[in-house]
Amino acid sequence: MKQPPSINRLLFVAASNFSTAEERRAFLEFACRDDEARLKRLEVLLEARGEAEEFFEFQPAVEPVLETPGEGEGGLGARIGPYRLIDRLGAGGCGVVYLAEQQEPVKRKVALKIIRLGMDTESVIARFAMEREALALMDHPNIARVLDAGTTASGRPFFVMELVDGERITDYCDRKRLGLRERLDLFTRVCEAIQHAHQKGVIHRDIKPSNVLVRDHDGRAEPKVIDFGIAKATAGGFDGEVTYTKVGQLVGTPAYMSPEQAEGGTDIDTRSDIYSLGAMLCELLTGRAPFSPEQFKDRGPDEIRSILREEETGMPSNRLRSISKDEIGTIAEHRAADPQRLPGQLAGDLDWIVMKAIEKDRTRRYETANGLAMDVHRYLNEEPVLARPPSRGYLLMKMVRRNRITFAAGSVALAGLLGGFGVSTWLFLREKDAREEQARLRLVAEQARVNAEEARANEEGLRKKAEAADLVTQAAVLVRYKEMAQADELLAALVPDQTPRSLEAADTLRAVAEWNLTQGRWQAAAERFSALVPVITSVDLTDTDQTSRILMPAATAIKEWGQPEQYKRFRELAISRFAESANPAVAGQVVKAILLEPADSGTLKAVTPLAAVLEASMKGEEMEKNPYLAGWRQFSLALAAYRQGYLDTAGYWTRRSLASPASTGSLTTSNRILLAMIDFKQGRIDDARAALKDARQQVGKWEAAPFQLGATVDLWFDWGNARILLGEAERMVAPPKD
Repeated sequence: MKQPPSINRLLFVAASNFSTAEERRAFLEFACRDDEARLKRLEVLLEARGEAEEFFEFQPAVEPVLETPGEGEGGLGARIGPYRLIDRLGAGGCGVVYLAEQQEPVKRKVALKIIRLGMDTESVIARFAMEREALALMDHPNIARVLDAGTTASGRPFFVMELVDGERITDYCDRKRLGLRERLDLFTRVCEAIQHAHQKGVIHRDIKPSNVLVRDHDGRAEPKVIDFGIAKATAGGFDGEVTYTKVGQLVGTPAYMSPEQAEGGTDIDTRSDIYSLGAMLCELLTGRAPFSPEQFKDRGPDEIRSILREEETGMPSNRLRSISKDEIGTIAEHRAADPQRLPGQLAGDLDWIVMKAIEKDRTRRYETANGLAMDVHRYLNEEPVLARPPSRGYLLMKMVRRNRITFAAGSVALAGLLGGFGVSTWLFLREKDAREEQARLRLVAEQARVNAEEARANEEGLRKKAEAADLVTQAAVLVRYKEMAQADELLAALVPDQTPRSLEAADTLRAVAEWNLTQGRWQAAAERFSALVPVITSVDLTDTDQTSRILMPAATAIKEWGQPEQYKRFRELAISRFAESANPAVAGQVVKAILLEPADSGTLKAVTPLAAVLEASMKGEEMEKNPYLAGWRQFSLALAAYRQGYLDTAGYWTRRSLASPASTGSLTTSNRILLAMIDFKQGRIDDARAALKDARQQVGKWEAAPFQLGATVDLWFDWGNARILLGEAERMVAPPKD
């Protein structure tokens, strides 16, 4: 039999129905006149309920609401459906989040969110259901996924999300001491996640560092956007007129809340999230949000709205200049930066990107989260950003509006002063001013023409780059959903010089290039690899072989199926990027990639230091332990010596590589082809032709087998390189035509 509600619960519900705090207080004092402890307890619960309704960030520290005995759905160890509650992770305005273990059909750790007891009012349940539906729409690697949903035995809604074992984005960046470039790269991926939500018709409305968790995944930082608890649907399966928010009510976190969201109207759109992203970007760069949470403590809703609407935040760089040396020292240390140079690094483009995102007038903000991310990419690529300082007229208009009385009085006085002075001097200066004005106007007109032409050219360039970035973003989405043919069609329209220099572009071009290989579309593969090379050589400037490994298949495809000028451009970019590398793995890969055909003196000169790095590596213990690696490095040394004309040296390294216990397959065939070319040049023509005949048989066996893209001991591009060298050798030894 169901237990009747307790006196405390009845009083709580009754007090909740009063519209003002004074009325609630009067009711409680009357109802609890003999029980001070009950009065205090109900006041705490009502205060917590009010914050649940308003979803404020700064909550008073209150005792957690206790579960009613016998409900068995809030205590640790309890089961809710197939989930066992293990630990309490935290509580928001109306929900409690638990670490839970799913028992069936799979066993895994999850996050389970359930409405707190005493908070199950109609509006809170509606918001909770909206969060569940909003998350269910999301399908993005940087948004926490919904796994399950339902109600408890007592009818309290819950849903289950993937467990994000990360930390807030600002804490992660500070702990890792990430520089500005790394922070901006991480931020753009958050923008892409929010753009996905917007495309699904959902506004987050509470973007802040604690709702963006970051973890390390496969050696790379992975952000996850969580807590769509106060999301507003703008399309799709929700009623667009229902936001479950009372008009005039504050919903969100004031330090990151847009002015129009603070007003509590019903016309909030995606640009409110742009403001919140800008506030978070400001904190990532400077260690502080535009408004600090302390500014809003002990202030009512009207005061908060006034602050957000009227008070200016100032440039991020200027705010850094205004703080103490100790504070900026700590901030700079977290960013691996020089405290004296950090404000200067923000001044200019980064200042204006932040200020455009947090404009009080939403019509002056970025239109989309993708637009904000693209401007950050432009900054990282040292391209002109779209964020620009407001015009003087705009600033003057804002100043006049803030100081109407002062400007009115000043205008009257100024008019009188100028009127008297102007009459006395006008005739004297008239003729002189006319001549000077005529000359000035001619100069102004000419400069205006030049400026207009430059502006049109710049605007056209920015427009094309923006279109290219959008193409790449669309293609990346198609790749994620395995729609490779459509992605390839989009990338075919890219102009190489306008392809965005980003990891997203590199990953997308590489995936589509490899897909073309599997389809036997050799020329298309060469085109995508050719577009990939300038991107991949500019996004990762570390001295590891992570990038040079990608150049190996690109070199083979471009040389075999591309245009001669494309392979020439490949060489130039590879040399520019890796000529000073001290990494033997990089040196070996680059030497093979750029010497697939005879080279000019400049290329051979650039190869010399890379060959020296390779030769020095042959004396280490690593080569004894890894004969396969040693064999390929010896082949690279032999190829470099052959191209430079040092035939004896080339023969020495070729024979050492052939003697390696790992010399099989493509490595053996490549060495024999190179040795045949050396023999021919040294007069052993019959030996050369016999060796090439055997090499042709080995290459023919590889050509007859089905094409395999996957990583094996004999990689496809190593055999492809052998075929390229074989073609050169056969042309060399062919008898002259009559």
